[in-house]
Amino acid sequence: MIHSLVLAASTGKDQVSTWLRGDFVVIVMIISGSYVAMRAIMFIAEQQIENLRIERGDTGDLTAVSYGAHRAALFGAVRWGINFCIIAVATTSVLLRLQLPSSALVILGSIAGAGLGFGAQQIVGDIIAGVYIISERQFGVGDIVRVGPLLSVGWVEGRVEEVTLRVTKLRTFDGDLVSIANGELRHNVNMSRDWSRVLISVPLPRHSDIEAAITRIDVVCEQIGLDPKIAPLLLEVPHVTGVNDLGAENVEIRVSGRSLPVQQWKVERELRRRIARELRETYAVIAGLEGGDPT
Repeated sequence: MIHSLVLAASTGKDQVSTWLRGDFVVIVMIISGSYVAMRAIMFIAEQQIENLRIERGDTGDLTAVSYGAHRAALFGAVRWGINFCIIAVATTSVLLRLQLPSSALVILGSIAGAGLGFGAQQIVGDIIAGVYIISERQFGVGDIVRVGPLLSVGWVEGRVEEVTLRVTKLRTFDGDLVSIANGELRHNVNMSRDWSRVLISVPLPRHSDIEAAITRIDVVCEQIGLDPKIAPLLLEVPHVTGVNDLGAENVEIRVSGRSLPVQQWKVERELRRRIARELRETYAVIAGLEGGDPT
């Protein structure tokens, strides 16, 4: 009896020792290799995205900018897909190495199936939406977008920092990082595509000389079109389009032009400053030149 127990203990000890030297080492290698592979893929993707950002900063070609944003989004989606495959393969390999009995595998499969039954519908919807966003080039990394309306916060506006098959991450102008499931992006407005509109309103007193003011504003617009710092940002030099509104006390003049994507706010700020300085020399009362922008 004692001899049998000793023999069984010795046999069990040998089996554990054999498993530790064999399958356990393989499992550790699988987990370590998967982790290293995922980190390597993440590093490569981040380097490619960073290179694209540098390229977008060095060129004013609108086609290159749009193409770079799409490629950056595509890198994020591919990285997410490859990492998901690595995790799936590693998990399956570890389960096979553990040599679990079939009954345990059935229980694990049932639990996994129940979890997928509750969560897969939303996840699959997010992934399909992500595929459409990337394939249709709705927006890419670096674009300024307005998305929503979201149930809790309404519309969200900011710069796209990352796009995967499941989520999109936006950095708002307040500095907050917002992660949104792609399935919730029912509507989006891309403010970085092709060109942006430079649009400001200049209120003038009703008793002022409107024609003289329009002439002065057009001169300011021509000057800003020759400025070496502002001119490269313009696709169409701003000009006065006419009287936009007649108020009880003010007459509103509309100034319109076109700029490179996301550069309209910089042009508008400088144009407001120059118009205010120019008109201040002639009119004692000028109000309303201040206007908000999201930067």
